[in-house]
Amino acid sequence: MWYVHDRLGPRGWGPLDDLLWLLLMLGLIALIGVVLVRLLRSPTPGSDRALEIARERYARGEISQEEFENLKRNLRS
Repeated sequence: MWYVHDRLGPRGWGPLDDLLWLLLMLGLIALIGVVLVRLLRSPTPGSDRALEIARERYARGEISQEEFENLKRNLRS
């Protein structure tokens, strides 16, 4: 008869089973940590792209320095 606590039972690779579960849990915790850090660090996608477009327009001479500074100030607030 197979018991749940039998280390060589139906689920078991013996002590290796515990090590694999430990590694899986540590990997999962690390993955969640990385995702949270990236979410908290990333700027808002719209404002970043808008500032890039304003820089391109300023570089092409489509807007003046004053207009560029106003756009930059508005986008960062």
